[in-house]
Amino acid sequence: MKTCHVCGFDCENDAENCTVCGAELKTFEAYEQELREREEQQAKKAAQEALIIKNPVLAATVDNVVAAEIYKDVLRDSNINFTCDENEDAMQIVFGGGFNAQKIYVNESDLEIAQQLYENVVNAQMDFEDDFDGFDDFEEFEEE
Repeated sequence: MKTCHVCGFDCENDAENCTVCGAELKTFEAYEQELREREEQQAKKAAQEALIIKNPVLAATVDNVVAAEIYKDVLRDSNINFTCDENEDAMQIVFGGGFNAQKIYVNESDLEIAQQLYENVVNAQMDFEDDFDGFDDFEEFEEE
């Protein structure tokens, strides 16, 4: 006998619906499975929606390809979704050996944090370059 989870009536084992209240008769495991599947679908949908930048705004225009990659890594590490105006797998070299600037866009709600992160990247890069200023005067020693 199956017991109805709604009204508690004992129904026949082959019954699909309760004869008293009409509720669908399923095992507890079947309900748990449906609930898990529904939660997984909702989580998947939420994750897909989170990847969409609904109100893109320009966070930074980066001229240095290395700084641009570092900035994008910092955004990823901070769970800030972004997009840029060029393919991430391509490095475009323009005439004269320079690189095209990358425009990096974030969701409007993340703009303030993204701009602060960009300032941190720029300041860190400047500090790094300052550390090597003394190497310009370095002379190699010749072995005698």
